[in-house]
Order: sequence, then C-alpha cells, then structure tokens
Amino acid sequence: MRRFTFIFLGIALVVFLAYSFKPVTAAKSDVCVLISGKIVSIKKGASNDIQIRLENDSHYYYINRGLEKGINLAQLSSKVLNKTVTLYCLNRWTIVNPDGIVPHISKMEKGTTVVYSEF
Repeated sequence: MRRFTFIFLGIALVVFLAYSFKPVTAAKSDVCVLISGKIVSIKKGASNDIQIRLENDSHYYYINRGLEKGINLAQLSSKVLNKTVTLYCLNRWTIVNPDGIVPHISKMEKGTTVVYSEF
C-alpha cells in the first residue's frame, strides 16, 4: 500500500509540473487579462525579447522575440515610455505565476491605438 501511495504521488507531481511549465501559446483576447499602467522602463531582454516594466507593478512584462519581429526599440520607447498603456496578458495559473498573470504581452494599446498585437 505504501508503494502505491508513492507511485500515485509521483505521477501526480509529474502531471502538476508538466501543466505548470507548458509553453506560452498563441492567445486570444478572451483568455487575456487587461493590465493598465504607466510604462517606466523598456529595454532589450534575453532572446531578443523586449522587456517592459509598469509603475508600481512587480511583474516583468515582455514581447516575445520582439526585436526579431522587427519592432524598433527606440521607436517603441518614443511612443509609449512614460505613457499609460493597456497590456493584454494570458490569464493562466502556473507554478511560477501563482497570481495567474503570464507576463507575455499579446497586445499593447495606448488609448485606442494598437501599438503591438499578436492577434
């Protein structure tokens, strides 16, 4: 009986971890959470990502492979740095994002203007 318990717990742990670390997939706007805030930092990140920080927010948001997609960092900074934007981020719980906010930016709007979108 004890062996069965360890096997069951081991399988449950593997399933839990596999779900928690599944890659970010293409999102649709209905599965995103909207986050508004003033952008205080934009910089190049690892793997040609564009990292974005919002004022009074502990998350590090990013546009995945943004530089490879042809986004110009200087132009993006001039458009949105120190401006209030709305970010569309995936709403999915993982072990590394227990609050449910995946910091991958699927869409960014400044007012009614779409600055970036994967949709």
